[in-house]
Amino acid sequence: MDSLYQLMPPFMQNIALSMYGLQLKVRRYGGIYPGYKKELDEYMASMGDVNIVKAFQASKIRELVSYAKKNVPYYSECYRLLPNECEITLDNFSSVVPILDKSTLKSRSSEFRSKEKCKDIVTINTSGSTGSPLSIACTRSALQKNYAHFEYFLNSNGVNSFDRSATFAGRKILSSDSGAPFCRKNFTMNTLLCSSYHLSEKNVASYINELNDWAPIYIDSYPSAVYELACLAKVKGLVLNNKPKCIVTSSETLFSYQRREIEDFFECKVYDQYGQAEMGGTLAQYNSESLYTANPFYGLVEVLDEEGRQVMPGESGALVLTGFINSYMPLIRYKIGDNVTVANSEDAFIGSHALKISEIVGREDDVVLTPEGKRIGRLDPAFKGVVGIGGCQIVQHALDKIELRIVPQGESADNGVAELIQNLKERLGESITFQVTKVQELEKTKSGKVKGVISKL
Repeated sequence: MDSLYQLMPPFMQNIALSMYGLQLKVRRYGGIYPGYKKELDEYMASMGDVNIVKAFQASKIRELVSYAKKNVPYYSECYRLLPNECEITLDNFSSVVPILDKSTLKSRSSEFRSKEKCKDIVTINTSGSTGSPLSIACTRSALQKNYAHFEYFLNSNGVNSFDRSATFAGRKILSSDSGAPFCRKNFTMNTLLCSSYHLSEKNVASYINELNDWAPIYIDSYPSAVYELACLAKVKGLVLNNKPKCIVTSSETLFSYQRREIEDFFECKVYDQYGQAEMGGTLAQYNSESLYTANPFYGLVEVLDEEGRQVMPGESGALVLTGFINSYMPLIRYKIGDNVTVANSEDAFIGSHALKISEIVGREDDVVLTPEGKRIGRLDPAFKGVVGIGGCQIVQHALDKIELRIVPQGESADNGVAELIQNLKERLGESITFQVTKVQELEKTKSGKVKGVISKL
């Protein structure tokens, strides 16, 4: 099918994508979606009531553990010595239920599927940006619940899934050698699909022309793609005639320097959302808030230090997720491999459950290790005020050796690189040496993402 699609002229590809979009629309927004979305809106309206949140989560935890223990082979074995489900409470959950690590999930993935016969099972594949993709199975109802939560995120920021939109993501809608135009149309979902693989200084004018013609109400994108578009358009002096109402980002860590450049070019706010194929939890900037809210009706979110203890407000730690919406392949206390910082406020926690997150630090492998044993993440402040750099990847080859892959921008590139190295030394110490490699574009993963830090350790 893909080979046939690639042979089609653009207008036929638009038709094919729209037909596929119709199939996805039915799968995602049919079935239980309308009723669940209405129920979700009512629950989210009560999120400020701690008693309602606690009662909901306590009920879901008991229900989830009971079901998993009886129907899911891994948990039947792992949980046989646990207390009776009715004795598991929101308060003792973290102390009696063991953590599930990603390596166990990958090596024994078939054991996490329910023994119950379920219709309409959907398989979702993770991007495998770290080299080892993972397949997650869920019912179509769970998928519809997931999209209801994403729709609430959009609605809270003034848009909806069926508004005219533009999307930059990892879909290979064009072959690598395709010429302009670099966008295709899904008329069913009213979406302009923009290839994130063809973005370059040479092609950026075509993208801006397409966006000007389409005039999206909002843009949904990887942070790295829309940031690259903004930087390239600025260099070329290009202007977006119709400013979108907002930009929503996901799938990558959104850095503060990226947010500044995107908002400056598009003249609208950026709202970030964190989700994952595993359906363990969701963090989002709802209602134009700068903090991320861990949605308590999607799952329970813990943030733990290296000893497995709950961090304090203002501290960073590892995300441990318990999802409520996918009972067919439940993930309970799943350490997903991402790190966040809990908001420094009194209402940041309900028991062991983090509700307010100030920033998403990034993946565990997206940190720089120093010879002194420090793990340094969120290096984006080092880029603040630096000019002459259109993009940069930090590649760590050894504890004392880092390669900076730089996309130079203008005559001030050399000065910008020198300033960046000095800023990084202030954060990482003087024991690390830096090698600069100038490139035309940054390396992308198979799913079209650009990783800010690539660790070879």
